[in-house]
Amino acid sequence: MRLSCPGGFTLLEVLISLFVLALGVLGVLALLLSSMRVAQQVDAESVALHLAIDIADQLRGRASTMALAQFDYDAAAPATFSPSSSTPCYGSSGKCDADELAAFLFDEWRARIAARLPTGRVRICRDTTPWQVGTRAWRWECDAGATSSAPLWIKLGWQARATFAGDNASSNGPQLVLHVD
Repeated sequence: MRLSCPGGFTLLEVLISLFVLALGVLGVLALLLSSMRVAQQVDAESVALHLAIDIADQLRGRASTMALAQFDYDAAAPATFSPSSSTPCYGSSGKCDADELAAFLFDEWRARIAARLPTGRVRICRDTTPWQVGTRAWRWECDAGATSSAPLWIKLGWQARATFAGDNASSNGPQLVLHVD
């Protein structure tokens, strides 16, 4: 006489199916986390691109102001930001000389960068070789002075939320580089 098993699942079959289900849920969560990181990166790139385009438009409109060719702001070094212009260069009282205009625009740019790209770094400079061929990366350093005829560049970088503590935007090369001239 044979003993027959009643219909149903054994404990081992249930455990295996729960394990497979758990793997599927973990895979979906990993995909969700990855998509959130990509969305944050794309948002930072979009903000940086809009800031760079706005700054480039302001620079092109004021090509004669050479003081605007040297600007450096790094959120990792907040001491670099101290408002230097008390004269508003817009509206009916907007009568500024070239240096006051440069100081006003620097303050405006610093405030916008700090508000829109809190971990950001921006450098505006004249540079003949912004791309490092050996490392195949953009570089923060500039090799030409403000009065040089070298091309004018806007270099932007930021720290992604997913990076380790201690890393900052200035340790790597810029993520976005825009030619102005």
